[in-house]
Amino acid sequence: MRIALAGNPNSGKTTLFNAITGKIEHVGNWPGVTVSKKEGDVKKELNKTGKKIRVVDLPGTYSLAAFTCEENITRDFVKKEAPDVIINIVDATNLSRSLLFTTQLLELGIPLVVALNKSDLLDNKEITIETEKLAERLGCPVVETASIEGKGLAGLIAAAAASVGKSQSAPFRPAVNSEAKTPTPVAAVDRERFAFVAALVKEVEVRTVDSAKQTRHDAIDRIVAHKFWGIPIFAAVIYVVFSLSQTYVGPLLADILVGWIDSFYAWADGLIGAGVAPLLRALLLDGIIGGVGAVIGFLPLIMVLFFLLALLEDCGYMARVAVVMDRHMKKVGLSGRSIIPMIIGTGCAIPGIMATRTIRDERQRRTTAMLTPFMPCGAKLPVIALFAGIFFEDAAWVGTSMYFVAIAIIVFGAWIIQQITKATPSKSYFIMELPEYRVPSLKRAAVSMLARGKAFVVNAGTVILLCNVDRKSVV
Repeated sequence: MRIALAGNPNSGKTTLFNAITGKIEHVGNWPGVTVSKKEGDVKKELNKTGKKIRVVDLPGTYSLAAFTCEENITRDFVKKEAPDVIINIVDATNLSRSLLFTTQLLELGIPLVVALNKSDLLDNKEITIETEKLAERLGCPVVETASIEGKGLAGLIAAAAASVGKSQSAPFRPAVNSEAKTPTPVAAVDRERFAFVAALVKEVEVRTVDSAKQTRHDAIDRIVAHKFWGIPIFAAVIYVVFSLSQTYVGPLLADILVGWIDSFYAWADGLIGAGVAPLLRALLLDGIIGGVGAVIGFLPLIMVLFFLLALLEDCGYMARVAVVMDRHMKKVGLSGRSIIPMIIGTGCAIPGIMATRTIRDERQRRTTAMLTPFMPCGAKLPVIALFAGIFFEDAAWVGTSMYFVAIAIIVFGAWIIQQITKATPSKSYFIMELPEYRVPSLKRAAVSMLARGKAFVVNAGTVILLCNVDRKSVV
């Protein structure tokens, strides 16, 4: 049995995928974090069918009318690969936005189950949803879930398994011919769809709090996303991150671990003795043990940095950075969305380049992909830390300044590309959904840190091990 997970960005889709499969995938707070299909089997404790259930996590999208590469993946999969059932993850706190996509999925004729996710937040927001009435009006099962807390997952899988092979009728039937591809019929169908969703939400949802009233999140955004104060705040945040990772916590852990390696090196040196061949001695002592010591000397600094960046992503701050940088990036032909791949590139340039596929404008996408590798990543940080330690007495401002020097180089590079290609700045509108601020999860940050740290050890650690073999002894 194959289940497709489909839903809007920031609906908790990837978190739900991790919860029901036990896999650990990167969870972020910006659209397009799932840059490809991810598959996994439902955990045994949730699967009571006795059959193997494969789950496919699709990129987030707001509509089947695809505009980006990620949205194309979702559209093509649900239309061409025909999963047995679709679980549509709906943000319970924002029904009016989520149900538009739901009505499109119901028209495909594939069994659908709606996961009313983030239901644990309804009480705090004073929102009441009549789940049974919603299921009746949609003509498909609706299950309340809270993916972070793991609530409702067994019931969701059971409902999905029970829906396989059953026919469901689409609740929305446009009066206009929906098969016509001309802009006028398409716009007319969209207007009808929006009207249907608005009427449905009004029928099943009760809000006791005025949504137009400014909240604490709005008050915070007026400061951290301010057009003048946003950049100094971002600079201060990055400075604190580098101070902790490169000056205080990181070096403290590195000194402890390197001390252990030095003790082990001395013990191994005495154990091997002078009667061992120079090549073998160099390989064991300078190559393996010395190389491991070199990796461990950098690893704590990098791991602490990755952990702090993961906390910033999880709390919702990184999305605000994109908003702050948008007005400046537009001057060189980019947009605020271009800063997201660059932020991802601080972990590794490769996923940063892959994340550029969320950018709709082709020229902006190519330019961002070309410039993203200029950001300091896991491979560059040891070099930065080395120079900071040798020439600047481990000053935290060195690592911080490298980020802003990189941003300056990227902006200058984008300007050069704009001049060479004779491209005029596009008048595109930057629209981005800002997630609510929340207390970051130490567990998710630790998982992200370990995943990025593993990539560093596997890719950079092997090279360091080989380079630490004493060439003279080998000769």
